[in-house]
Amino acid sequence: MKKAQQLDLPLSYPESGRWYVPVKKIKVDERTYALRMGKPVQLGTCYEVASEFRIGRRILARLADAGFIERVRPTPFLSMYYYADVAAFLERTRTDPAFWTSVRKEAYLNGDSPQDASMLS
Repeated sequence: MKKAQQLDLPLSYPESGRWYVPVKKIKVDERTYALRMGKPVQLGTCYEVASEFRIGRRILARLADAGFIERVRPTPFLSMYYYADVAAFLERTRTDPAFWTSVRKEAYLNGDSPQDASMLS
């Protein structure tokens, strides 16, 4: 039997970029689940990120248009997002109940960044 090896994740290196470690839930029996850490990832396609966080692809695009998360476009027809940005955004909205101010709502609905929208108001 091999001994489990502790891996140094890229998360421990602050200048290495934005990393996210997905966790896979495996059903053992009807009431028990095992959690298994996946490989650290940075970028994912809109399909991958949407399925990981259970968010619609259009919502991801709107959040990127409003400037809440970063979108990377390696080709004109491919959008990729940072997993860590989406996770941080979800955590920020969970911990701050007053996150959706009128300026942020307007930026989300119209695609302008909140900084630009606040200068107009």
